[in-house]
Amino acid sequence: MSWKDKQHITRIFNSFKRNKTNIYPEDINALKSLDELINDNSKTMTAGNLIFAKLLCLYLRQNAFAHKGVKGVIYALKKELKSPLEHNLWLLTKELNNIDLELYAESKGVNIRNWESIQAFKKEDNQEMINKILNGWTVGIVEKSFYSTANDLLKDIENYT
Repeated sequence: MSWKDKQHITRIFNSFKRNKTNIYPEDINALKSLDELINDNSKTMTAGNLIFAKLLCLYLRQNAFAHKGVKGVIYALKKELKSPLEHNLWLLTKELNNIDLELYAESKGVNIRNWESIQAFKKEDNQEMINKILNGWTVGIVEKSFYSTANDLLKDIENYT
């Protein structure tokens, strides 16, 4: 059951608590049964998609602090999931190129946290190498590696335990 569904069920329970005069034991039992059914169905659906569940839990864990709780993370994730996979692969390509450039700069002794150091690095005879690094990863290479890795993870039986 999602947090949203849980809020709806809680609201119904609370409305029954406030209006005690017209509540029958059958009503309470029906709500409890409905709550259990929704919880069981949620667990069953998630168990059938264990890799997704693990990735979602990982994403929530890694981003909960930055988004000030689970609701903020879910809102951000919903927005991100609306982006096409191709867009995310393009962003991944740019990120990998930036990482390679950062590692190259660090290997040359450049403090990447210092603006002046970066500007001096760019002014030196590094522009050709910088351009080469920034184009090292292409969307085609990243896409091929991504699908290969995704298939490997899906094939690995241990990921389903």
